[in-house]
Amino acid sequence: MPVPARTPVIVGRAQIVDTEPDLDNPTDPIQLMTRAADAAVADAGIDASSIDLVGVVAGLFRHPNPGRAIGDAIGVPTSATSVLTTWGGNTPIAFVGELGDRLARGEADMIVMVGGETGLTRAALRKAGLPSPAVIRESPIEEPASWGATLTMGANADVARGGELPRNTYAAFDSARRAAAGHTLDEARDAAAALWAGYSAVAASNPDLAVDAMNADEIREPSSANRMVSWPYTKAMCANNTVDHGGALILTTHERAEALGVPADHRVYLRDLVTAADSDTFLTRADVARVPGLDNAVAALRERWGDLATLDHIDLYGCFPSMVAYTAEAMGLDPGRELTVAGGLGFMGAPLNFAAGQALIAMVRRLREHPGELGLVQGNGGHATKHALGVFSTSPPDELVLTRTAESVGDQELRADDDAAGDAVIDGITVEYERSGPTRAVAICRFVDGRGRLWANSSDPAILHAAITEELVGTSVSVVGGEFSR
Repeated sequence: MPVPARTPVIVGRAQIVDTEPDLDNPTDPIQLMTRAADAAVADAGIDASSIDLVGVVAGLFRHPNPGRAIGDAIGVPTSATSVLTTWGGNTPIAFVGELGDRLARGEADMIVMVGGETGLTRAALRKAGLPSPAVIRESPIEEPASWGATLTMGANADVARGGELPRNTYAAFDSARRAAAGHTLDEARDAAAALWAGYSAVAASNPDLAVDAMNADEIREPSSANRMVSWPYTKAMCANNTVDHGGALILTTHERAEALGVPADHRVYLRDLVTAADSDTFLTRADVARVPGLDNAVAALRERWGDLATLDHIDLYGCFPSMVAYTAEAMGLDPGRELTVAGGLGFMGAPLNFAAGQALIAMVRRLREHPGELGLVQGNGGHATKHALGVFSTSPPDELVLTRTAESVGDQELRADDDAAGDAVIDGITVEYERSGPTRAVAICRFVDGRGRLWANSSDPAILHAAITEELVGTSVSVVGGEFSR
């Protein structure tokens, strides 16, 4: 069957990685993303004047219209549409779906999608007591169009109690999964370290990077270079956003790629894209150990593709081990297989909001090297809240692909009042560490009388010790004033 003319296809990719900040001439995110966009244009073999939409994945950068600034720098016409997304680690994959839909509907013909951040330079400047580069604000400049649902994170009491820090929430999720599976604390730690060793090995082989591999023991055990952060997660098991990275993709239609003469093995087609959502917080899920919205998205993929273990290449969102382990289990994947093509947030690192974008950029390279094979990339936003799963291949589909939305799952459990007190059960727990050692336990506590859940803390040395030596999930506690005791 002929390929539908307006089938979305990726024809250009670029990944920029700077490892040594130049404090005398510090780069800013706009400059870094401009380099990435320019390199992607060159990779696609197109002229930037053909681009009619510049899509920027949101970051910490401050600019009234980053898409316009990047477009102007590489020669995109001023008539091109400029779009800036909202927040969420799912965004790059979901946004590719949105841009593909616009191409399919005839609303654009040539698109550059870009993301980037200069967190490494920003941290180095701060350490040296130097200011960050000033933002050049052209005047007048119009605001970009906005795309994406709002990411809700940051309830005041939760922030104060450590329940909004992703390293804590995903560690607590890890504990809930451990208890549900009946694993010991050591078994769960070993599994997480082994999983992350696989990610580290891929990062060490990623041609965009220059990093050494860590083995499971080095990842698992705290050291001067790898301190404990949120038990059982060491620094190596946590997302790293302190990077100077920029990445870009060029998307167009099949008919345009044909007209431009883009080689068939250089094209990577969007074959499927599914989105879904869960509640904004683990507190309001029926089961802290489950992510039902993601389960629905996986089920939707399985309906079309069958056994997901047969997909040739996988990149699961590598923010923390619990998320990868859960997704691999939901998809029926062997945790011992290669589950990333980029290296994950812990080892490749990524701009805030753009890790899945980097994973897709790496997947494009992988699929070009393996024509005809299928690759899946996951995006994950918030506290396992926003989900996007994309399937890609150099082989085109025989029908037009549009984004599918699986059934989302909202609040299933009550959120208790911040000052609620009474008898409760621990549904998830971690211990926060500073460089000096453990400081407080951070737990999801569910009131036995049905009033719901809240985050609560304890600084009791006996509880801190117990939380890292015995299973406290499922044990009874008393909660008063946001503190719990046994």
